[in-house]
Amino acid sequence: MSLTDFPDLARLPKAQRMKLADELWQSSVDDGTKVPVWHQETLDQRWNDYRSGKVKRISLKELERRLAKR
Repeated sequence: MSLTDFPDLARLPKAQRMKLADELWQSSVDDGTKVPVWHQETLDQRWNDYRSGKVKRISLKELERRLAKR
């Protein structure tokens, strides 16, 4: 299944498609789902690295540029 299966949705502006995607995602998330400990540890470490200045933020343009290289 893809967006082409839903032509009306494909014609929505990007912001509305993103809002709908978020609503779909949220409707499928079960709040009772346990987050693995290693996920939380990884997030905590990355947040600490950012706050301590070990890593810097990048712009959306830079992120897109880096992803396009892959």
